[in-house]
Amino acid sequence: TILKVVGIRLFCYNKSMTIKLIATDMDGTFLDGNGAYDKTRFDAMLTKLEQTNIHFVAASGRQLLALEAMFSDFADRIIFVAENGGIVKYRDDILFEEKMPFDKVLEIADIVRKSDYIQDDSVLLSGANGSYILETTSDYYKKKANFYYEKVQAVSDFSEVVDDILKLTVSFTSERVLEGEAWVNQQAAGVRAVTTGFESIDIMPEGISKATGLSHLAEKFDISPSEIVAFGDNLNDLEMLNYAGKAVAMSNAREPIKEIADEIIGHHKDQSVMNYLENSQF
Repeated sequence: TILKVVGIRLFCYNKSMTIKLIATDMDGTFLDGNGAYDKTRFDAMLTKLEQTNIHFVAASGRQLLALEAMFSDFADRIIFVAENGGIVKYRDDILFEEKMPFDKVLEIADIVRKSDYIQDDSVLLSGANGSYILETTSDYYKKKANFYYEKVQAVSDFSEVVDDILKLTVSFTSERVLEGEAWVNQQAAGVRAVTTGFESIDIMPEGISKATGLSHLAEKFDISPSEIVAFGDNLNDLEMLNYAGKAVAMSNAREPIKEIADEIIGHHKDQSVMNYLENSQF
């Protein structure tokens, strides 16, 4: 048994511990440089996990609709922790969902749109039935939104939106994204902002993270955190990696993620999570 203390991470990990759940971030972690994955390899890997009763969890800042579209061939075989933990779905059941009050959504959107960090009105509302951007945003951001989100609709004003909103996504410049994250957390009460990419932050209800989603799964399946392996690369993975019994970071991960990891593997562009799982003996 190994006792490890790294930053705020303190846990006891037994190398012979049974693994019952594997959770992986998507962008910058599981997905390759084109935001895709090898479906044939994934099918075989998933079969291997199923034979040993291990759950596979796609844990992402992406919306549930986008994850379900990405894994449409496997939706009944995996679990979704979407919106950075704001919603958890297992097969046809929503196990957990935390919506943002709409007045709070409009308040936050107004705050970030007036900030010095944002460019081109690059704000997106991620909802249960679609995602929403402003008509005034740039063509670049519209293209980016349609790459990462499903059912993107452009509106003249966010007050027109009729949907349950789980989070907001805002794009800042890569040079100022961390500064912008800290600024949002200082300006807005009742929510938390976290960096999800090198140019974007997600803003969710306070207390929500990917670890929130995993905790609901642990309760449902009677799994201990020590029986969970988690993979990640960015700051929105921090709580999930701290929660899991084993934390695995990518070589392209931000430094705070590498610092708390028990193991650092290859680059996401090389499908290193897939390689790791294929070669692991669970």
